[in-house]
Amino acid sequence: MKNIEIKKFVRLLYIPIIILLITFILNTNSVLSKKSCIMVDGKIIPIQYDKNKILKDILQDNDITLGENDIVYSPLDKPVKPNSKIKIVRVNKVKSKTASKTDFRPTWHKIYNSNLRKVELQKGIVKYTDSDITQVFHDSKLESIVYDKQLSYSISFYRLLLLDKNNNIEKIYDLSKAKRMKMVATAYYPGDPLAWKDGTITFLGQKMQRGIVAVDPKVIPLRTRLYISGYGYGYAGDTGSAIKGDRIDLGVNNAEEEKSWMFREVTVYILEKSNTW
Repeated sequence: MKNIEIKKFVRLLYIPIIILLITFILNTNSVLSKKSCIMVDGKIIPIQYDKNKILKDILQDNDITLGENDIVYSPLDKPVKPNSKIKIVRVNKVKSKTASKTDFRPTWHKIYNSNLRKVELQKGIVKYTDSDITQVFHDSKLESIVYDKQLSYSISFYRLLLLDKNNNIEKIYDLSKAKRMKMVATAYYPGDPLAWKDGTITFLGQKMQRGIVAVDPKVIPLRTRLYISGYGYGYAGDTGSAIKGDRIDLGVNNAEEEKSWMFREVTVYILEKSNTW
């Protein structure tokens, strides 16, 4: 009889135990389901749901400081909703300057064939743009570029192209960057009786021809490539007893052409030293 009563008592205990277990499980699920997290700086920080605490205070409790440009995808002045994933994007703005330019655009050109080698003189324009920009980074990744200020301007200048036998460009000289000198020009020609060795062989042992230029080596070193206004391409390959200081003697074809170059003022552009013209 006692055994039967004990069994009945144990069976009666099952009911409240089961109810307690069900209540515990439901409460646990409820708590777990209300867990939220903050995603920031490459980390996931779990936070406990609290309907009475606003997000700003939760961030402070977790030592999360916001920069003035940071983006928070949830209201700071409201409580966090259950099961929320709050993303914070770190925003960094970097100011800098950039400069760009277009390719040289020829507006005029002239081919010279008569002096030693074929060259082309070009006049053209390059457009420059200077910009003040702000680069916007989201979590260290470039998000956008904002152009705060732009200044555009154009520069016109001459350049000289050395061409090979097939008219391919061998070298380009920017005449705006070349050293230039104002000089007084005279001329001489092959066979000129006033020239060294009758003007047939230069100081460097080369055959005298149009394009060979006699210089003062103290002013313009021998073996220097030149461009002379009104004359064209030249090569410093000779000297002369009367060619001193700002004097230059231009090789021409004959005595008739020599007369047109008597004591003319020219601009001489120093291109570079070269063992060949």
